[in-house]
Amino acid sequence: MLIEDNETDAFLVQSDLQRAMGDQISLVHAERLSSALELLQQHSFDLILSDLTLPDSDGITTINRLRESAGDIPIAVLSFRDDEKLAIKIIKAGAQDYLVKGSLTEGVLARVIRYSIERKRIEESNRKAQKRFQTIFEKAPLGIALINLQTGKYYDVNPKYASIAGRSVNELLSINQSDIIHPDDLPFYKDDIAHIINQQLHDSKIIKRILRQDISVIWIEMSIVLFEMVGNLEVCYLCMIEDITERRRMIENLRHLTTHLQDIREEERTRIGREIHDVLGGTLTVLKMDLDWLSKKINTEPMHERIVSLYQLTGEAIETARRVSVNLRPNVLDHLGLYGAIEWLVREFEQRTNIKCSLESTIPNVSCINKHHETSIFRIVQEAFINIARHAKATKVDIELLEDQDGLVITIKDNGIGITESQLLNPGSFGIIGMNERVQQLGGKLEIVGSPLEGSMVTLRIPVATIGLFEESIND
Repeated sequence: MLIEDNETDAFLVQSDLQRAMGDQISLVHAERLSSALELLQQHSFDLILSDLTLPDSDGITTINRLRESAGDIPIAVLSFRDDEKLAIKIIKAGAQDYLVKGSLTEGVLARVIRYSIERKRIEESNRKAQKRFQTIFEKAPLGIALINLQTGKYYDVNPKYASIAGRSVNELLSINQSDIIHPDDLPFYKDDIAHIINQQLHDSKIIKRILRQDISVIWIEMSIVLFEMVGNLEVCYLCMIEDITERRRMIENLRHLTTHLQDIREEERTRIGREIHDVLGGTLTVLKMDLDWLSKKINTEPMHERIVSLYQLTGEAIETARRVSVNLRPNVLDHLGLYGAIEWLVREFEQRTNIKCSLESTIPNVSCINKHHETSIFRIVQEAFINIARHAKATKVDIELLEDQDGLVITIKDNGIGITESQLLNPGSFGIIGMNERVQQLGGKLEIVGSPLEGSMVTLRIPVATIGLFEESIND
């Protein structure tokens, strides 16, 4: 639409537009602002070319009134004044371009039209994208906030975030994120945030507790993603939070159940082991003694030969019962403690498999106050040896026990074929799964690495706070 009261100027503009755009353009002409405003209500336009001085309007007022009615339609001003200050005022008032009538050419008009239409398309696309983002932001099932990590100030908060935090959106916008963190977790939260800022991490996750206004405490998983720059070097982060209180409770319940089942299993193994050792072992021993006595009293064949054969079979049965009893619950674990049990395990493994073993320790008399911890550590080491015997094809195993500032460290290294990542992650690797479960109960860390050229290495770290005190520390 062209708004121009001067017939000559209007004719020249129309001619230039026709030459520049040809059939691509359809022009509607209005001589007054009031007529233009009526046309705006009846038709949709891609661009408005308007003289600044009209019979019923003049100056910036013309642009203001057009802007109120034109919505998002681009406006280009036509003026006979080549005035830079006026042009700036016109642009600030909402016009997209300022054109001087005396310098108009076909190329300038074509550029203005294409630029204005393209700008309108981009602005419309941006509005739609902004609307989509706002809808996602407000309706997302996750708590989302835009935040300045350095100050902790919120730029924006969605309703779900406020609901999880147990506060209103307006209240959150008036405080810092650190204000909702549980006091016991606040020092660790500040350390995590400082690490994210200093390392310029683009994507991080931290788990912390938050204290809600009703004094209830919940666990949240916080995902922090670098989003954009705001103002003078202020970095805006996208912070997404999820209430994981129920998930942690379920995991904790499962961990307690697993611990309970393992304790029951150990108690049952101990009971069965003692029954085999005391009852079955004792009965077989008496039987063997009687057969030995009979073999000395009866010398006639073939009775003597049969008694001797039964005597030998009884001895083998006693050895089998002893081995089963020891595997169920090694007596050395009760009598000699953790180090003695590991030393027995290494010696027995070397004799049974003919794999050369080396045991070194800076704490030869280590023993836990908590016997359940001792049993868990022993079972982890035992499972590592079982895996070596079954899969490693090794000829040598090195075992090391040492004490560092954090607690007990046990490393088991073999020279076999190594272990692959797929084997470590295989859901059917129940031995490794069991090792990890026991380590979690101890609050420790388990690392298993391997390569075809260097074999495998199991590193078990148990903190002092979990394992308890050692009966005897490093030798003087």
